[in-house]
Amino acid sequence: MGSMTELKKMVVTACHILDAEGIMDELGHFSARVPGEAAVVMNGKVSPGQAGEEDLVLLDLEGKKIEGRLEPAKEIPLHLSIYQRRPEVMAVAHTHSPTVVALGVAGVKLKAMDNLGATIFGTEVPLYEEYGLVDTFEMGYRIVEAMGPSRTIVLKGHGNIVTGESIKETCISAIWAEKAARLQVQAMLIGTPQVYSEEEVRKVRGQVTGGKAFERAWNYYQWRLGKR
Repeated sequence: MGSMTELKKMVVTACHILDAEGIMDELGHFSARVPGEAAVVMNGKVSPGQAGEEDLVLLDLEGKKIEGRLEPAKEIPLHLSIYQRRPEVMAVAHTHSPTVVALGVAGVKLKAMDNLGATIFGTEVPLYEEYGLVDTFEMGYRIVEAMGPSRTIVLKGHGNIVTGESIKETCISAIWAEKAARLQVQAMLIGTPQVYSEEEVRKVRGQVTGGKAFERAWNYYQWRLGKR
């Protein structure tokens, strides 16, 4: 990642893409770690689809605002707990992805039934049962513990958390999680879904990530955003 300006531009683009694709809503948030610093950039108290670079806030990993005209979102502990405990994570999306939420409300775990799901979350996604906003570090740490090595987790009745090693990967993974959830619901209506095995997940993940799938998808969704 280059300058802070480029970092902010990419965070805003991710926010706009996820809003345009129906993954974010008026209350979601997206953050990115500042490379080489104990700091995070994320949208302040403004809807992701409306966010501009001037609406982003810079926070340290304890939640203290370093700069920004807006107040940070109430759920910053959700993001910061992950950055504190998962050093490989470079970006976090918290969405209220509709089909993902629906599965969680039904108590059904999101499972890999297609190549995209297998790539971003493996065989299945942990389901966190505790209700409420993630506005304390205590709850944030419980969620990180429940995530384990997973890249994503579903918060029952709330939404999901998607992480990645880049802004592009995280943004696209959030879209693919919703796609996987829709496919799972459709498959459940038709018959008994066929779930990928661990071996199949490893194979498909290697094939997809070995190419330029995230880059290609990011370019595509940027193009769709421009057409709007």
